[in-house]
Amino acid sequence: MWNLALKSLKMAHEKHTVEVHAFVLMSNHYHLVVKTPNSNIDLFMYEFNKHFSLKLRKATNLINKMFGGRYKWSVIDDRQHYSHVMKYVLLNPVRAGITALAGKYPYSSLNCNEFPVPLSPFLNIKSAKFIDWLNFQHSDEQQATIKKGLLRRSFKLMGSREDRIPPSFDNLI
Repeated sequence: MWNLALKSLKMAHEKHTVEVHAFVLMSNHYHLVVKTPNSNIDLFMYEFNKHFSLKLRKATNLINKMFGGRYKWSVIDDRQHYSHVMKYVLLNPVRAGITALAGKYPYSSLNCNEFPVPLSPFLNIKSAKFIDWLNFQHSDEQQATIKKGLLRRSFKLMGSREDRIPPSFDNLI
């Protein structure tokens, strides 16, 4: 499925260019963080989901809907918020109990040596400080705050809870 997802990302990117910042494929969903300088998220996601679901149907011989519902998006316009979202996405396999460290999960853009589209420089940071920061998990309450923020069209951490979120990676460099 990983290779099908990567081919679908490449096909969608060829039609509607976006900047991929993170992609994590789980057994029943995926997380994708992209920058859309051309404001083309709907076009890109249409192509990606169309190609990915067609390839999944063919590979699995399933005929029903492949994804549970329409994708959800949120605008992230603050660097600190961006780093929290990236951490949240990249740690999804750790929270799910699939792997102990984000750097060990094979179905993540964090670990893909030959990703089919250009990746954000954020993922090229390999310092021990970055890896330590990434693998330090938010508390359940902090994760819930970030998850709730992602449900908004414009990502926001809510009120005093934001003070309880550890610093972004920018503050650790």
